Amino acid sequence: MTSHHSATPGDAPDSAAPAGTDTVPSTTTGALPALVESLDSPETIATAVSAQLEAFLAEKAAEFEAISPDATAIGEALIEFTRGGKRIRPVLLWWGFQLAGGEVRAGTSNGAPAGPMTEASADVAVGLAQAAGSLELLHAAALIHDDVIDNSDTRRGRPALHRQFEARHRTSGFRGDGASFGVSASIVIGDICLALSEELFERSQEVLGDSRSARELRGTVRRDVMVGQYLDVLAEVIPLEDERIADRAWEVLSFKSAKYSVEQPLLLGAALAGADCVLLEEISGFGLPLGQAFQLRDDVLGIAGDPEATGKPAGDDIREGKRTVLIAETAARISADQLGVLASRLGDPDLTDTEVAECVDMISASGGLAAVESFIADKHAHAATIVDTWAGGDASAVPAEGSTASARVRIGSAAQERLKGFAKALSYRSS
Repeated sequence: MTSHHSATPGDAPDSAAPAGTDTVPSTTTGALPALVESLDSPETIATAVSAQLEAFLAEKAAEFEAISPDATAIGEALIEFTRGGKRIRPVLLWWGFQLAGGEVRAGTSNGAPAGPMTEASADVAVGLAQAAGSLELLHAAALIHDDVIDNSDTRRGRPALHRQFEARHRTSGFRGDGASFGVSASIVIGDICLALSEELFERSQEVLGDSRSARELRGTVRRDVMVGQYLDVLAEVIPLEDERIADRAWEVLSFKSAKYSVEQPLLLGAALAGADCVLLEEISGFGLPLGQAFQLRDDVLGIAGDPEATGKPAGDDIREGKRTVLIAETAARISADQLGVLASRLGDPDLTDTEVAECVDMISASGGLAAVESFIADKHAHAATIVDTWAGGDASAVPAEGSTASARVRIGSAAQERLKGFAKALSYRSS
């Protein structure tokens, strides 16, 4: 078994769908989009998206209640589950729209001081918030199902949804097995959340225009996260000695999270602005390595994160049996005896805190943790270099290996600072 180098599988952009016949303005291949002086703030975007999401879910909750008073719990659960969070995907979708030349408000140049809000510009902002909100619902559906699959007790410091419905079973005096009821209810609610995600995206298309490119990308996002989830489930039953353990870990990292968390929201936003294939590929060259850095950091936090910050118990990924890149890098560096110990403990939900701590020490002492930190630094640097290339601040700068960055994306210093700050926050966050 060999250690995986930083030119990881999935570096070549493969999710940029060809642009179709769009009703929004389409960028002609070779034409230069307008200079993007700045990007809307994450806080402004999060507020707009949260407002649309809450309104939509309140509307759906009323429909559920009209079907039956017993269905009220569905709407309540979804409204509560989707509140808060970092809103990473909505922010990136919004920025993808702006990077491709889309104007969110009348009289703006991609985030410059806004002119009067007209009915048309208000509609664009609403439609964009709905499209971004649909990604949050897709994310919520994935988390609900993921917690069931992983038998997780908590999510963001609160009981996981299936645990909440297990408790509801107990306090309501229902008959039968409470744990089974909780799992069943969560699977159904996750399915409902996925269906609502599609409905909200279709509603955004009524405002922004029916874009074949955006619809194809939307389908790709949904496909990749589901295939990635299956690959993750499969990886958890593969022996650590498997020669493809590292490749499998990178596949899961890229398709379950890196793409749909960072790269694909950017691409979807750009497609909604009418970006062509060349522009989509260029934006992908920034988004995919940043997404990989984001998920690699998540893997580190799943082993060595502060429970107060992450909302999950320390070493939770060990008890859940996650075959992450971090585990693969550790397996490549430890002795056969150590590998046997790690393999026997990985996926054991009854491990003591001492046994988990011993595994964490093994991961750190082996050099596996340092290797992943190096991967994160490489991926982050790759993304940051592309941002600098877009800004044109250093004409002598050499684009990162594999970068297709060029003057097709052109940004000002404020947009450059915002993108680089966000990239650093994703790569080096503590929660």
